[in-house]
Amino acid sequence: MEHRWSPRTRADLDVDLSFRGEIISRCKVRDIGMGGLFVEVDREFPRDTVVELKFKVVTDDQETKHRIRATVARSCESGLGMMFCDFDAGTFRSLQEVLHYAQGVSSHVATEGGRHPH
Repeated sequence: MEHRWSPRTRADLDVDLSFRGEIISRCKVRDIGMGGLFVEVDREFPRDTVVELKFKVVTDDQETKHRIRATVARSCESGLGMMFCDFDAGTFRSLQEVLHYAQGVSSHVATEGGRHPH
C-alpha cells in the first residue's frame, strides 16, 4: 500500500549520506518528491534512523549545497526509502530547488538519450 503524501519524480542525482559522523559518498537518488526519496546505497539502516542528506546543485556555473534531514522508512538490499523530517521553510526551499534540479537533469538525460544522429 502506498503511504506517500506527495508524488515522486525519477531522478539520477548524487547525494552524500551522513550518519553519526560517518559519510557515505556519492549515493544515487532514484526518485524524489516533497515527502521523501529512495537512495541506492549498499548498506542497510534500521527503520527510523535519522540521516543527513547533502545535495550539490549546479546551475549556471553556480554550486549550491543543501543539507536535508531524513528518516529511514524502509531499508532493503538496493537502498533506503526515506521521509524528510524537520519540515521548516528552509527545508521546503531546499527541496524545491533540488526537485527542480532533478527534473531538469532527468529531462536532459531523456532528451540526450532520445536524439538520433544526423
